[in-house]
Amino acid sequence: WNLASRNVKNITATMTCIATAEDTKTLPSEELNERIEKAFYYDDFKWQKDNGIVTDYPRRAEGLHKVLYQCPHCGKEYRMTSFGTTLKCEACGKTWTMTNLGELKADDGQTEFSHIPDWYEWERENVKKEVEAGTYCFEGTVRVDSLPNAKKFIDLGKATMRHDMQGFMLKGNYNGEDYEVFLAAAAHYSVHIEYEYLGKFGDCVDLNTLTDTLYCYPEGKDFSVTKMSLATEELFKFYAKKRG
Repeated sequence: WNLASRNVKNITATMTCIATAEDTKTLPSEELNERIEKAFYYDDFKWQKDNGIVTDYPRRAEGLHKVLYQCPHCGKEYRMTSFGTTLKCEACGKTWTMTNLGELKADDGQTEFSHIPDWYEWERENVKKEVEAGTYCFEGTVRVDSLPNAKKFIDLGKATMRHDMQGFMLKGNYNGEDYEVFLAAAAHYSVHIEYEYLGKFGDCVDLNTLTDTLYCYPEGKDFSVTKMSLATEELFKFYAKKRG
């Protein structure tokens, strides 16, 4: 969400064995997956604070609104913005400052979430409620770039994308021929998103088929690719739970 160099150095890593060769032969796939998920969990913001890693970059908060798209003060979506070290809701005017240890502090009143991942998980819970109520839906115009190979993008022009309880549906027309792409919610546990792709193209959702990757850039302000990503995950869980 911020492509600039924020001068975070001294990154550490830990290597552990989560499954032996024998384990992969004897353990059920569910347990192996559970071990992998647990091993891959990490919290960069907690690591930064615990290790006292100071980030003095004066524009360190810029782009954070792409992740924290919903205001916890007034509840409005898609009205967050960021600049310098400030995160702001344009709907209610509340502002937060991102400290040099990666925390948030409200400039006035209660600090709803000082730990950025907690704010993100709050958004997830709100999306989950929409999914469980059967009301989740996004529909809008997108610009589409196709990448069928490693040579170059092909501009497919504009299309309509809908993301709802059924999944992703993309409908467009290229060179006089209509096309449709459908990705079922029950079959996709995640979706790849980009913030300001390559620093100039904007936020996008990548829809992958067996023969193509479609980079879809929503137009306007009333959307969040972060919410679409969260919804994809929660929709998959929803249908997996129904299947038992």
